[in-house]
Amino acid sequence: MTKQIKRSALLIGGIATVTIFSALTFSANSYAAGYAVAEQSVTGLGRAFAGGAAIAEDASTVFYNPAGLTQLTNSQINQAINAIFPRADFDDEGSAVPNFGGAGGFSGQALTGGGDTTDSIGIVPNLYLAHRLSDRAVVGLGVNAPFGLVTEYDSDWVGRYHAIKSDLLTVNINPSIGFKVNDKWSIGAGFNAQYIDLELTQAADLGARAGFPQAADGKVKLTADDWSYGYNLGATFQATEYTRWGLAYRSKISHHLTGDGKLTSAAGALVTKEKISGDVSVPESLSLAMHHQASDKLAIIADATWVRWSRFEELKIESAGILNSTKPEEWENSMRYGLGAIYQHSPKWTFRVGYAYEETPVPNPEHRTARIPDNTRNWIAVGASYQMSKHLILDAGYSHVFVKNPDINETDHNGYTLKGKYDADTDILGIQMRWEFL
Repeated sequence: MTKQIKRSALLIGGIATVTIFSALTFSANSYAAGYAVAEQSVTGLGRAFAGGAAIAEDASTVFYNPAGLTQLTNSQINQAINAIFPRADFDDEGSAVPNFGGAGGFSGQALTGGGDTTDSIGIVPNLYLAHRLSDRAVVGLGVNAPFGLVTEYDSDWVGRYHAIKSDLLTVNINPSIGFKVNDKWSIGAGFNAQYIDLELTQAADLGARAGFPQAADGKVKLTADDWSYGYNLGATFQATEYTRWGLAYRSKISHHLTGDGKLTSAAGALVTKEKISGDVSVPESLSLAMHHQASDKLAIIADATWVRWSRFEELKIESAGILNSTKPEEWENSMRYGLGAIYQHSPKWTFRVGYAYEETPVPNPEHRTARIPDNTRNWIAVGASYQMSKHLILDAGYSHVFVKNPDINETDHNGYTLKGKYDADTDILGIQMRWEFL
C-alpha cells in the first residue's frame, strides 16, 4: 500500500535585492547528494552543474571557484529564481513496532491523497556580485545556502516514531577575491560566514509506557541554531589557448548548535522542556574541472567532485533530561561526475546541455533514515542564454533528476522499524538576469 508523503521541501536563502535576504521553501528532492543544495547557478543548471570549477560563465563562480572571477570581462550582478517541482511517495513493506507482549505492526493510517503528486512547488532565488578592481584583481560576493533540507510527513504516517519533520536551513555569506598571477595561473579565496538552523519533530509512543503501544502519541520538537565560519580556495590553469583546468576546495564548517527541546502529550500538554545541544559539521569538498574550447562555437566541460560525507557519523542530541538521542549514520565519502557542452549559436543565443552522476553517501538501507532518504541520482539538463542588450543577458535552465528508488530498513534505539521503499524524482526550472557594467 502506498503512503503518500505530505510534503518534502528544502529551505534555502535568497536575495530579493542587493541588501534584502529572504528564506524560501523548495523541494527536498532538488538537493544534491546527502543534504547538499545544488541550485547555485542557472547557467550551471543548464549543464547539470558540470565544469563549475573551470568554466566561470558568470559571477556564480564565487561559489564554484573564486579564481574564476578573473575570467569575467566586466563587473556584473546575477539575480536568479529556480522553481522546483518534486514528486515522492513511500511504499510500506513491513514496518513494525517492538513486541510489547503482543503482535507487532504499525497502526499508521494512509497519508492524505493517493498516487503520484507534486507538492509544495518551491521558489529558489540566488544572488552573486562581481566587481573588477584592476586588470588582475576581481572581488565577488555570494549569498546562498550550500546545505539545507526539509522532509515533512503526516503526523500519523507509519514512520512517525522515526521522523515527522526535519528542517535544516543554512545561510552562507561568501565574500571572495580572484587574482590573475600571470597569463596561465589565477588564484582565488573566499570567506564563509554560515548560519544554521535545525528543527526536528517526531512522535513519541507514550501509550507504550502504560502497556498500550500506539494508543497515545505524544510529540517531540527540537530546535537549535548556530553561526560558524569557513573558507574556500581555488585556482585555474590555462594549459593551452583552448583548455583551462580548475581546482576548487570548500572547507568543512563545524557547528555547535544550542536550543530547546520539548515533549508534549497526546492532548498537547507539556511533559518536559529542556535545553539541548548537538554538533554538526558540513563537509569539505574538492572539485577538479576542465573547460575545452573545441571550436569557435562549441565548448566541452567536465568535472569530478569529492565530498567528505564520512564526517556525518551520527546525529546526536544531548540534554540534561530525557530528550537525549543518538542515531548512527556512518555515511561514506561520495563522488559526483559531470559532463556538458556549450554551443554559441549566434552573438545573441547560447545553448547548454549536461549530464551528471551523483553517488549517495548512505551506505545501506539499514543506515538510511526517513529524515534524509537519499540515494544515487542521475541528472539531465538543457539551458539557453539570450543577449537582450549590451548590458542585459537572460538565462534559463531545466533539469530532471532521476533518483534511484531508496530502500529503507531502519530500526531506532527503541526498537521501532521502518521498512519500505521511496519513489522520487524532481524537475527544476531556473531563470536568471545578468546585468553587466561595461
